[in-house]
Amino acid sequence: MHPELVLISNLWQIDHQCDLLRAEHEALANAVRAADAAVKAVEAQLAAIAVQRDEAIQSTRKNDRELADYLDKRDRTRKMIDTGTAPDYAAAEKQLAQVLEIVDRLETAALELMEAVEAVEQARASAQRELELGKQVLVAARAALGARDAPIRAELTELLECRPDAADDLPVDYRSAYAYQRQRKRPALVNTRDQMCQSCQTRIPGQRIVETTLARAVHTCPGCAGWLLP
Repeated sequence: MHPELVLISNLWQIDHQCDLLRAEHEALANAVRAADAAVKAVEAQLAAIAVQRDEAIQSTRKNDRELADYLDKRDRTRKMIDTGTAPDYAAAEKQLAQVLEIVDRLETAALELMEAVEAVEQARASAQRELELGKQVLVAARAALGARDAPIRAELTELLECRPDAADDLPVDYRSAYAYQRQRKRPALVNTRDQMCQSCQTRIPGQRIVETTLARAVHTCPGCAGWLLP
């Protein structure tokens, strides 16, 4: 390998390894944030379900009280009709019909409310299971981050301590080009295969590949500007 390419490679290896470590740490941190957000979302869902459950129970109790009152009124009206003690038979018959209609409506509502309560209970049970699973995921994500946090920071510190020397060793003629590659988030070094850059798929002139392979010169890809590796 050409001596100048070795110097570029030394700096690139440091920067690339730093990029990988930072990306790993960010991925682990993102996993924690995502798991935490998921847990909070389920907790909010459970809170909303609790409100729905309370409302359904209150509605059920109210409907049950009203139904009990009309059932009692139905029975009393029927008794007056059956025993002939109703002051006005026709009015009592009309009242009974009205009461029976209301009782039917309230009984239908009671069934619907019972189904609503059951649905809310099922939703709550499902959300509670989801919450437990989410908490387990969060614990695992935090553990994974905790296990790698210190080692990653230590590796980064060590690499960054070596970087100034590697950067100073880089020939002045290459520094701005190298900085440009970093700024554009492009690889500083690229491999070739069948005269094609493996980074951007640009065709590389054969002469450049030969001179790079024989360490006679340092060349870049005409497409992505990455330095060619032999």
